[in-house]
Amino acid sequence: MSLKLISGMMKSSGDEALLAMDAGGANQMVVIDRGALLEVAEPRRCDENRLQENIDLFSRIASAKYDRGDVEPDGRIRIGADDLLAWRQNTHVKSKPENVGRISE
Repeated sequence: MSLKLISGMMKSSGDEALLAMDAGGANQMVVIDRGALLEVAEPRRCDENRLQENIDLFSRIASAKYDRGDVEPDGRIRIGADDLLAWRQNTHVKSKPENVGRISE
């Protein structure tokens, strides 16, 4: 089952973005790290505009990760630069182990 985007926003710290997505009646949180926001387009920026310009792409990546069960121990989906690069290469691999267990505020 695919996720549907509800809303997306940058965290006040400016270091990551959050997507709230609908998972068939339950909310699924998605964290997009700074590396993914910087990597998604040129010139490299990590801001609200960059998030909104690419929110459909990030939503598709999150949905694919959800469908594979690639969810962090805290229940969130995390998108990093490695996920973005894998998506572009059409590999859709799980996140690198360094992402596992990282908890954000």
